[in-house]
Order: sequence, then structure tokens, then C-alpha cells
Amino acid sequence: MFKVAVTLVVSAGLAVCCAMMAVLIALVASSPTKGWSGRSLSLLDPTYASKYIPIIASVSEHQPPTWPSYFMDINVLAFLVPAGIIACFSPLSDASSFVVLYIVTSVYFSGVMVRLMLVLAPAACILSGIALSQAFDVLARSIKFQLPGFPTNSEVDAGDSNPITVEAKNNAPKTDKTGEPSKDRPSRKNKKKGKEQAERPSVKGKPEKKRLLVLPMGASILALLLLVLLSAFYVVHSVWAAAEAYSAPSIVLTSYSHDGLHVFDDFREAYAWLSHNTDVDHKVASWWDYGYQTTAMANRTVIVDNNTWNNTHIATVGTAMSSPEKAAWEIFNSLDVKYVLVVFGGLVGYPSDDINKFLWMVRIGGGVFPHIKEPDYLVNSFL
Repeated sequence: MFKVAVTLVVSAGLAVCCAMMAVLIALVASSPTKGWSGRSLSLLDPTYASKYIPIIASVSEHQPPTWPSYFMDINVLAFLVPAGIIACFSPLSDASSFVVLYIVTSVYFSGVMVRLMLVLAPAACILSGIALSQAFDVLARSIKFQLPGFPTNSEVDAGDSNPITVEAKNNAPKTDKTGEPSKDRPSRKNKKKGKEQAERPSVKGKPEKKRLLVLPMGASILALLLLVLLSAFYVVHSVWAAAEAYSAPSIVLTSYSHDGLHVFDDFREAYAWLSHNTDVDHKVASWWDYGYQTTAMANRTVIVDNNTWNNTHIATVGTAMSSPEKAAWEIFNSLDVKYVLVVFGGLVGYPSDDINKFLWMVRIGGGVFPHIKEPDYLVNSFL
């Protein structure tokens, strides 16, 4: 009776698991993207997000990187990675094959999204380390072989002679002073033994010695110093990039020119104005990039922010931003908006203002509201 109960429980569990698996497969099959998210499909097809999900393509982190960004992020490693790949092929092993595949896939994914430069950085460090290791090995060996008192290659080869060859020479027929072979001929047993010893190296198949690359002393020292300086420069660049480029606040902007450092405090001043001149219950409409900052700095309610996943909300704000004044007022009035925050950087040359983002407002709004069409905002393919 117990065995029957156990069989029933196991059968019921297997049936439930199969049913859940069938439902999951049906849901994935019925999905337009086959269960893949928009970001994942953007990795497989870099044009997918810009065609079908513009909200994903509008994020600056999802944009493909430019060539200067590679030099900014990995710097001199960009020149050492090809040398590391070449070093992995001599000789090619399972570990080196994995590293080569790692760098190839990392380069591809980093070329799709700039945020995936974080995936490329470890692979670039590994390949660059391999290249530097091989270079230091060759240069240090070249200097070592040419130091005073170090045995040369000919001396090493002479001291490492084959004992079989020496023994074969001892067993060779002796000659007298006149150069004629002596009358004492070796016996058949000695002939057979010498023949076996002569043939023994070919049976063992001893590999030939690999010739080592030795560079001139002056060139080796100069190249070694250049590699050390290059590594030190990379450390300095990494510290500067971490301190200046990636740690600077996005609210306070700075720029350098011939007359010194310029600080742009417009964002903080705008949020301070909203905080001191508007009521606490007033709503502020802006593009989603400034949602978190408006909430934190001005303490005001926003319509969309950086955590808004509802595409319709962002499309509504984009439609209002790209509509004529009367239509935009009606949309904002329906959302109970009292103030609209618009960022314009044309006077100081700020490249990330709302004018630069305007086409994304049009594309995202047109994805939900069909009356918003991108060609209506372009003249001869320009904004």
C-alpha cells in the first residue's frame, strides 16, 4: 500500500512539472520576442531597439561607443590586446582558446552598448598582461644572455653534448699516427652494440632545441624602459579617469579653457528656484533624465523619472514636448502639471540639453501616439 502511495505522489509531481513546463513553453512561444527582453535582443540585433523600442535606444548607456571612448576607457591596452591575441596562438591551448573567445565576444558586445565596456575591460587586462609578460620575458632574457660572465650559447651547447655521440666516437676504429686504420678491428659484438646506440636517438625521437630570440643589449634596455613608462602612464591615466571623468557630479558641470576652470551651477540653481518659488504640492514636468534630481534637489513631484517603466507615461511627456503650445498645454493640464523644466545648452555649448534629445521625444511619443511622426520634424533629413 505504501509503494502505491509513493508511486501516485511521484506520478502526480511529474505530471505537474510537465504541465508547468508546457505552460512556460507556450508563453515563451506566444511572446513576440520569444521570451527575450528588449535589451537582450538589442545585443543580438543592434538595430532592434532603435526600430521597435526607442525608449531603450534613447538611454545614453545603450548607445554604441565611439572610437575615442575606447581609448578613453582602456587607453594603451587597445594596442597591447592584439599582441596578446598573437601570443595566445603560440602555442594554442584550451586556456588560451578560452581567452581568445572571451576577448572576441567582449569586443562585439562592447561595440553594441557602451555600458558593456565593463565586460571588455577584464578581457583587455588579461590579454595585455599576457603580451607584457611575453615582452618582458624576451627582453630580460636578451639582457641576461649578454651580461659579462654569463656562458654563451656555444659554451652551453658544448657542455651539453650528447653522451651517445661521445661513446660512438670512443667505439670508432682507431687509427695510427700515419692516419691508417689500426689492425685491431672491433669484434662483431662491438659493431652490433655501436649500431644499436647509433640508432637509439632516432627511436626515441628527441625533439630539436628551440632557438631563443636574443635582441641587442641596447635595444632590450630601451624597450624595457619604454614598457615600464607605458605601464606607469596607464596607471596615471586610470587614476585621472576615475577621479575626473567618472566621479564628477552630473549636477555641477565643469569645463577647462585657456583662462582656467569654469563651473556651471545652473542645474543646482534651477532646482533651488523650484524649491523656493513653488508650492510643495505642485507637479513638475520634464524629460525623464531629470526626474531623480528634481525630486531630490527641489523636493517636487515629477511625472516621469529614471525609474519609470511605463512607456505610455514617457510617451505622453514626449508628445507634449513635441506638440504645439496649445496642444502641449492641454496635455500638461490633464496631468495637473504646474511647471515645465526645459534644459537649453545652446549658449554655452552643452551637448546634452533637451534640443539634442528632442528626436527621442518624438520617436518615443510616436511609438504610442501615431499622429506624432518623425519626418514631420525633419527638413532634408535634419532637425
